[in-house]
Amino acid sequence: MTAYRWLLFDADNTLFDFDAAEEFALTRTLLYYGLDAGEEIKARYRAINSALWAAFDRGEIAQEDLVIQRFARFLEGEGLSGDPEAWNRSYLDRLAGGSVLLPGAEALCRKLAGRYTLALVTNGVPYVQRRRLERSPLAPLFGDRVYISGELGCRKPEKEYFDKVLAALGIESRRKYALVIGDSLSSDIKGAFNARLDSVWLNRRGTAPGPISPTYEVTCFAELEALLLP
Repeated sequence: MTAYRWLLFDADNTLFDFDAAEEFALTRTLLYYGLDAGEEIKARYRAINSALWAAFDRGEIAQEDLVIQRFARFLEGEGLSGDPEAWNRSYLDRLAGGSVLLPGAEALCRKLAGRYTLALVTNGVPYVQRRRLERSPLAPLFGDRVYISGELGCRKPEKEYFDKVLAALGIESRRKYALVIGDSLSSDIKGAFNARLDSVWLNRRGTAPGPISPTYEVTCFAELEALLLP
């Protein structure tokens, strides 16, 4: 294996438990607006949200439009009146408090920080991602090496995004020593491929492989640790 020196970690559902954060934020937002927070209505919202994020990965919609459109479409589909921008603010305020890590994430990062330089690469909403990281024990391990697409003006999986990250880290000419780690084939693994970077696909759910193969594939943190700290 290449003697990597920089690990570029995705955030949501790679290190942070985004599913738990989303569940809390969505439930509280629905209840705030006087709606039932049952699984059926939440599933309808998630279907809309997932489709829009897939469009974002394909470069078909801007993030600032996505976060409003998901609630505009949700309200329309539910036959409700309301201000989608207000819904989005309510939801994001609650989401920003969701700094719960996946089990084992902190311990793994502490071990890795003794050998590698860690950086965070994420497409999430900037103020939400920064607040979540600041409230987590990972903050000192990543320091100022936090690269959010909304702040860089480009997104994963674009090559430009990773080029800007490498430039900020001062390692443009040493990209072979950088390794992208993430759970998403469409943003993390495809982005690494576009930028000519090696990658690790954290495939916890046993998802079928896509047209672009990662350099490595693991199913859990224990396997990732064995790969990076043999």
